[in-house]
Amino acid sequence: MSNHITIIGNVQGSEPELKYTSGGMAILTFSVVDNHGKDEKKKTMWHNVTVFSKLAENVANTVSKGSTVIISGRYEQDEFTKKDGTKGKSIKLIADEVGVSCRWNSWVADQTEATMKQIGQIFPTASQVSEDEFF
Repeated sequence: MSNHITIIGNVQGSEPELKYTSGGMAILTFSVVDNHGKDEKKKTMWHNVTVFSKLAENVANTVSKGSTVIISGRYEQDEFTKKDGTKGKSIKLIADEVGVSCRWNSWVADQTEATMKQIGQIFPTASQVSEDEFF
């Protein structure tokens, strides 16, 4: 039985938090809200997401509170001791892949211009093409 899951939702709560272990491994944590259904049948589910290593650093530089993301990963259950001494359990989503959804996130013109400048530096012979050439 597999516990692999893909979710689409919005980064909510606080901004993603990037930390490093004593060995230098990056760990990013954040919450994603997944809404489904309509009106009185609308349901909201919160997912605690954890991302590791280089992916964690890349996501930290790309995603912020309010971003719509697509996450693929697996659930893990942790047990912990509450302040009152009783045992508790929490579930977190360990991300294997994280991407920004282009459906609801708008693209900022400044990013496009900066990207085009970078492409020009990397590929100096690259030239702009007209949309008419493709359609």
